[in-house]
Amino acid sequence: MRVLLVDRYSDRLSALRAVISEAGFDVVAVVSEDADLYAAVDRLTPDAVIVGADSPSRDVLEDVATLGEHYPKPLLMLASRDDRHLMARASEAGISAYVMEGLSPALVRSLVDVAMRQWQQMESLKRELAETRETLADRQAINRAKCLLMERSALSEKQAYTRLRKTAMDHGLPLPEIARQLMVRAAAD
Repeated sequence: MRVLLVDRYSDRLSALRAVISEAGFDVVAVVSEDADLYAAVDRLTPDAVIVGADSPSRDVLEDVATLGEHYPKPLLMLASRDDRHLMARASEAGISAYVMEGLSPALVRSLVDVAMRQWQQMESLKRELAETRETLADRQAINRAKCLLMERSALSEKQAYTRLRKTAMDHGLPLPEIARQLMVRAAAD
């Protein structure tokens, strides 16, 4: 697994990089907090991003939060102290694991593996939610179009649905698209 490490090149950087490498991960690059994180992720395409800063700036946490929106990746933070405020801010930014120092390669491996699995589950749920919303929107469009046909043409629900389905087949378009087109035309009238 390819890991991008974000750190301000602290004294502990070489030790942190060694632990991550010993855990079996390829540290593709280390970027400072001031670097263009988006460009680095786009160029290097890491599988995960680890923020290894003692006290990351607000800008870094904001960058990590928007990074998760544009380049979804598992995000972890390795900190040197227990800071509940920082932990809360990190969680709000999309960091899936917040760990204090004293890391062994085995612990790093398990943390990254768990973060990767959680991220994959979350991505799967997001896709499922998007598909469900689309299906619901399609059904709502079809039901509105049926109601419109029932009102304007004095058709039964079954007749309105049959007309919509036939129109969709005749035009080679999906039924929800025909329903939306009908609603647009009706609104323009």
